[in-house]
Amino acid sequence: MTPRKRFYLKIKEAPIPARSLPAGMRDSEEFGQLLGSGIIRREKRGRGYVYQVAEQEAFAAFLEANFPVEAVAEGVVEGAANVAHYRDSKARQRPGKRIFLLRGRREVIVNDITVGLEEHTANFGFFAASIRKAVLGKVCSVENLDVFMAAEDVLGDSWTFLHPYGRIGQQPIRGIQAEEWLHFPDYDYTGLEEYLRIKEVHPHAQLYLPDNLEALHHRFSKPMKAGARMKKRARTSQLPEVARVRSLLEKTGRFLEQEILLHDIKS
Repeated sequence: MTPRKRFYLKIKEAPIPARSLPAGMRDSEEFGQLLGSGIIRREKRGRGYVYQVAEQEAFAAFLEANFPVEAVAEGVVEGAANVAHYRDSKARQRPGKRIFLLRGRREVIVNDITVGLEEHTANFGFFAASIRKAVLGKVCSVENLDVFMAAEDVLGDSWTFLHPYGRIGQQPIRGIQAEEWLHFPDYDYTGLEEYLRIKEVHPHAQLYLPDNLEALHHRFSKPMKAGARMKKRARTSQLPEVARVRSLLEKTGRFLEQEILLHDIKS
């Protein structure tokens, strides 16, 4: 059992004192997203603080999506047990669920239920759900949580903004119907790959590129991590928008985080 899995199973059963939280988990993007979405909360307890699960259903969906073959919930069979019973570790997999955050002013349909996003956005900042299927109309997927929470400052309020927990896979992409799809990522290899994954399912999808992308990249870009590699799909794409970003990455070895566009709007 990995330390990551052990930690999440432990916090599922009981609160974990802040002093006992491994530094690697505390500083991880994954744990930060769970905190930012309110699925896990930091609360005062006695003389210190604890971390505990606040949204049980959403946390269960997170576990199932990240550990789909392992015993993270009742009815999910361990890979080892599958081998023992079926001689196949993947004999009984359950389809993973994906948690999405949504915000905006429109009504959408999520899992066959109509949801008025404006009220949820005004009162809570977003609406969260484990989405099997959805009709979202004019949707903009936003890679980073901070930008998602203020995306209308950049793109206006006509969009339904979507933020996936973790990377968005093709299975949940196929479950989403959209009249328009705009993808707003970091301008790096991962951002290009995610955009192309969406575009394979939704050919009308577009990549959001600010008019002053090159100027922003020149001023605010940062070095890519050692070992970062572009996948074949992005490397061979003939799409002009992909080629524009790819050229900056290849020439400079640097990438641009989307958060800078909030600064650019406000400055």
